[in-house]
Amino acid sequence: MKLHLTIAEEQDLLPIHEASITILSETGCVFHSEKARDTLKKHGAKVTGKTVYFPENLVRTAMATVPSTFQWRARNATFSTIIGKGGFRLAPNAGNIYVQDLDNGRRLAQLDDVRQIQSIHQMSDVVDFVGNNPCDPSDIDPSKRHLSVTYETLKHTDKPLVSYFAPYNEQPEETLQMVALAFGEDDVLKNHHVVGTSLATTSPLSYSADVLRVMTAFAEHNQPVMITTAAMGGISGPLDLMGIALQQNTELLAGTVYIQLVNPGNPVVWTPSSTVAWLKTANYSTGTPEAMLPNILVLQMAKDLYKIPTRSMAGLTDSKTVDCQAGYETMQNLMLAMLGGAQIIYEALGVLDNILTTSYEKIVIDEELYKRNARIHMGMDSSDLALPLKLIQETGGGGEYLTHAHTLSNFRSMWSPTVSNWDNYSEWENSGFEDAAIKANKVWKERLLNAPETFLVPEVDKDLTAFIESHK
Repeated sequence: MKLHLTIAEEQDLLPIHEASITILSETGCVFHSEKARDTLKKHGAKVTGKTVYFPENLVRTAMATVPSTFQWRARNATFSTIIGKGGFRLAPNAGNIYVQDLDNGRRLAQLDDVRQIQSIHQMSDVVDFVGNNPCDPSDIDPSKRHLSVTYETLKHTDKPLVSYFAPYNEQPEETLQMVALAFGEDDVLKNHHVVGTSLATTSPLSYSADVLRVMTAFAEHNQPVMITTAAMGGISGPLDLMGIALQQNTELLAGTVYIQLVNPGNPVVWTPSSTVAWLKTANYSTGTPEAMLPNILVLQMAKDLYKIPTRSMAGLTDSKTVDCQAGYETMQNLMLAMLGGAQIIYEALGVLDNILTTSYEKIVIDEELYKRNARIHMGMDSSDLALPLKLIQETGGGGEYLTHAHTLSNFRSMWSPTVSNWDNYSEWENSGFEDAAIKANKVWKERLLNAPETFLVPEVDKDLTAFIESHK
């Protein structure tokens, strides 16, 4: 039986929805885009200034068109995946400014780091998605970063793709065009879901012009939109856990309705990822155990009431280095998100310092934490007593199981670590006192050594290079 965490009883979900409808219809949600407001008004919403008021019937009709599952197609069909069923999916970080490793310490990220981290993800046996923005390259002109990051991602990976968030002018369309070139198929964007975007509300109750520009472009091209709510309780959300959950649910409904009006049936993934601010300094903080509680409730709303795929920021920590704090805060957030219903897990590959830094070593360590939680989520079968009864009776008092045929035929199927050391002290000492970070350092370097030079055929590489040159 699989393990699950829930916050609310089933009968408590509908009142939360109804409270969200009250907010949407009476308080409204601000949309900083005339195009978006016009679309909403055309379909029956009331618009006053930049505030949009949603009637209940508009929300109900639009939500009915959101798919509960969809295929996210990869350039390598082996990696294509169905979102909304079939277990967890692990995805890259988004927006980290710094990188750090044991060799070079902490530094501003550069394009080489983007290239390396994408290759590390590609070579991982547990990372399902590539792309996004695992670190923002400081050595590239911000107005052209989307071109360079998208190219390096397409060159060094062929797993399901999340786009670099590029909201200005024609940047969303340029990103989509590059992805279409890489697939090399007519109407690939029209006929398949091949690249998603990750974007965030501006809490409380607002969508920025930049976010709406990207959201609209991806919906118009039939591509998945993953909406993140990241309020800070006490600053951009109520200092009340139920209030945080209610505000998130309301914001997510508003964005989802708009996407469905642009393109009915367009995939949407809900990403409740709020926290409680550290009000001693009024700073963003991710280490609190309270943060995931309202997020779990909204994950429950998405899965059980709305039947919408889910995602959550999960591997977060306030720690500035790969230490004990990083371990227990990351494990806390990962476990709560995965047991609480998040189907796509992101911000869980090397995150440090409240999403400011990506650690190369922690990428590998976090993969093990993810594997641990995936195994915990599987639970155990408690329905069959016949086999254990037989084994115990066969062995009897004073016996042993080490040489039993059942042990010998099953020991390889039991969970084992990748970087944790389970040897005794003497064995660990003889191996040079190698801790998890040192071992992880070796793992990511080995992946880079074994990574292919490119996943692009020469003709496509030439087309992408020419496209970039023509848009500089």
